[in-house]
Amino acid sequence: MKKVISTIQNALEYLDKLGPQKSFQLFRNLGYEALFSISEKVDHKKLLFLSQNLSEQEIVTLLQSIQETTLVDLIQNTVPSDLVYYVKHLGLKDLKFLAESISPLDVSKINHTIGSKTIVEILTNIGPDSSIAYLNAIGIDSFLELTKALPVKDFVPLTKALTPEQCAEWIRKRSISEIPALLKGLGTKNAVNLLQQVGFQKVISILSVLNPEELVNLIHTLNKMKLPSAQKPAAKKTKAIQNKRASKRKRKSP
Repeated sequence: MKKVISTIQNALEYLDKLGPQKSFQLFRNLGYEALFSISEKVDHKKLLFLSQNLSEQEIVTLLQSIQETTLVDLIQNTVPSDLVYYVKHLGLKDLKFLAESISPLDVSKINHTIGSKTIVEILTNIGPDSSIAYLNAIGIDSFLELTKALPVKDFVPLTKALTPEQCAEWIRKRSISEIPALLKGLGTKNAVNLLQQVGFQKVISILSVLNPEELVNLIHTLNKMKLPSAQKPAAKKTKAIQNKRASKRKRKSP
C-alpha cells in the first residue's frame, strides 16, 4: 500500500513540476515501470531536478543508454547540476564511458575537488581514454593534486609530452610537487620542449643531481652566456680552400 501511495505521489509531483505534456512523454517513452523503478533507488528530488533541466530526449537517452545500477551510482554520487552540465557539454557516450570506468566514490571525489567545468575541459582536450589512462597510472589522489596545481592549459601539454607511465615513474622516483615546480620555473612550453628534446629519462637523471630551482637557474645562466660562434672555423676552412685553388691557377698560367 505504501508503495502505491508513493507511486501516486511521485506521479503527481512530476505532473506538477514538469507539466502534463513532458510528464506523459516521459511516461510513454520510458514506461511507468522503468521510471518508478529508478525513482525508488535514487533520491526522488535529484531525478526530478534532472527531468526539469534536461530535455525529454536527453532524459530518455540517459536512462536507456546507461545500465541502471551504474546510473543509480552516478546520480547518487553526483550533484544534479553537475550531472546536467556533463550531459550538456560532454555527451552521453563519454559520460557512459566514465561512469563505467570510475568508481562511484571516485566520481564524487573528482566532482568535489576540481568541479565539472575543469573535468569537461580535460576530457575535451585529451580525451576520455587518455584521462582514464592517467587516472589509473598515477592514482586518483595524485591525479587530483596535479590537476589542482596546474591549470588545464598547462596540464594538457604535459600529457602530450609525458605518457601516463612516465608521469607515474616521475611521481614515484621524485615527487608530484616537482612537476608543477618545473613547469612554473621554466614555463610550460620550455619544460615540454626540454622533455621532448632531451628525453624523459635524461631529465629525471638531471633532476637527481639538480633540483628544479637549480636546473632553472642553470638554464637561465646558459641563456645569458655569449658562446663562441660555431661558424668561424667553417669560414676559415672556406678561405683556405679558395687560396689553394688560386695557387693552382697561378701554377697553370704561362
